[in-house]
Amino acid sequence: MAGTGRGELPPTLLHGGLGELRGEYAARLDDIDDELMGAALLVAEAMPRITRAFLAADRAVLDEASALSADVRERCRQVEEQGFVMLAREAPVSGDLRRLVAMLRLVHDAERSGRLMRHVAEGVERLDARLLPPPLRQQLEELATRSIEVYHRGVDAWRQRDALAVHELDRLDSDVDKLRIGLISLAQQRHGAPSEVMVLGLLGRYFERLADHGVAFAQHVTFVVTGERVDVGP
Repeated sequence: MAGTGRGELPPTLLHGGLGELRGEYAARLDDIDDELMGAALLVAEAMPRITRAFLAADRAVLDEASALSADVRERCRQVEEQGFVMLAREAPVSGDLRRLVAMLRLVHDAERSGRLMRHVAEGVERLDARLLPPPLRQQLEELATRSIEVYHRGVDAWRQRDALAVHELDRLDSDVDKLRIGLISLAQQRHGAPSEVMVLGLLGRYFERLADHGVAFAQHVTFVVTGERVDVGP
């Protein structure tokens, strides 16, 4: 059986094997990215539904939010498992390495976002949002709407590899922070039950953190595309 001499490439590599290996490697990297995006999009698509159900005091939202959190957690587990295997076996470099490291960091943002939406849904057990006075309810709705927008746009920035989106999202995230402070202020001015103020404070924090996770997607895509890390926030 003929072998290869010193300095000769194996026949498989001489006949396009390198290209095939690179194609398989790129496909596996894309698969990990798709899994991460699947988790993030599950949260993004569920956010408006879960928020509307909470505001309507619909307790059926508890089951949906619990299932969402579990599904996102499993997808994120797959991303981590596949990502660390690729990191160990393939030793990616340059842009591929930045992309993989970013995905392994973003997996925590996606998983926490799923948990946060579950926490929002669980608020229905402690607060009937239908009974809130109009100004307070309007503030809560505005906070939720802005938070959902930031999260959606952050995920879209990752999907579109938009390295410039982070600065606009940081500005929008600052608006979310102000709305959260306004919500707490209104709740305290109402002199309602301490439990109501506490629940509204928690809800404000959940939506604020969801927006932060959206900004994280935009931050990491800037790193992937440019190799530069962008600091945002105060």
